[in-house]
Amino acid sequence: MPFPSLQEIRRKVEILERELSLLRSILEISQDPLFILDQKGAFVKANTKGEEMLGYPWKELQQMVFLDVVDLEDLSKVRDGLEAMKESPEVRLKTWVINRWGEKVPTEVVGRLQREAFLIVLKDLREAAKFEEAWKKKEKELNEKIRESDQYARDLQAMRDLYREKLKEIEKMREEAVLLSHIDDLTGIYNHRFFIQQLTLEVERQKRYPSPLSLLMIDIDYFKHYNDTNGHLAGDQVLKATALLIHHAVRQTDIVARYGGEEFAAILISAGKGEAMEIGERVRRSVAETRFPNEQLQPNGNFTVSIGVATLSSSISTLTDLLREADTALYRAKRGGRNRIEG
Repeated sequence: MPFPSLQEIRRKVEILERELSLLRSILEISQDPLFILDQKGAFVKANTKGEEMLGYPWKELQQMVFLDVVDLEDLSKVRDGLEAMKESPEVRLKTWVINRWGEKVPTEVVGRLQREAFLIVLKDLREAAKFEEAWKKKEKELNEKIRESDQYARDLQAMRDLYREKLKEIEKMREEAVLLSHIDDLTGIYNHRFFIQQLTLEVERQKRYPSPLSLLMIDIDYFKHYNDTNGHLAGDQVLKATALLIHHAVRQTDIVARYGGEEFAAILISAGKGEAMEIGERVRRSVAETRFPNEQLQPNGNFTVSIGVATLSSSISTLTDLLREADTALYRAKRGGRNRIEG
């Protein structure tokens, strides 16, 4: 094989320098602190976010080992974690990191051993990290460069895999965050905010594509009396149980939410007045036939709900109209003796 010319060597050096510059850029676009440690845990490289999180300039960091910034109580755990990285594809552990100013920062350590060095990501648990999309834009160009140099591809593979994993992880975090923002913490059903959003969408959809739409407003009878008699913990339990009973009594396509306090709501999609009354009666009967602790102490001797029903029509055509009509019907059910449905 002929020895490469000086021009060819220079060309390859220029390519390598560009690739190294790209690697540095990739390291810096992460919103998470990234570190490379040697086998003894000493800092070999840190991105800007890493230096900012720990508060040390690189000149000082490169004289330190990772355990220098770990809380004393967690030294053994982190030391064991570094050892575990030599055997496991990835290790995750939570610890306290001490920055230059003595502040204890709750942190998740994610690490792996790659080519005799530890690749460490620190996630500041005080706020969810965000990850820029720059890697996606560069991926096509990066793949072309990888094909030009098999050696470069092997050196870059660990970094490439890590960023792809982070993309998946952040997407999962975003999905979970969106879901949690829609859920009531106590009952596990949808919350008031999501209910209003969905009802607004359904009312607008009905205007464009006319179809039946009904609403149930459901209120636990004498809930304050039950709460005062049995305590707040017991009150929380019956709220959870009532939410579950409503969820099972309606159809799979319906949307059940906690409207507030002891009041619940259900959006009945494609349900006219008659069908809505039938569904509401199923809900009322399901609650009335369920035995709740100490329900005999209730003023009516049983644990029950009252329900108001409203359906979109020519005279009830807006979200405000629908809510007002359902509330009025619920009030009639309360005034009429409770444990009943009105529409």
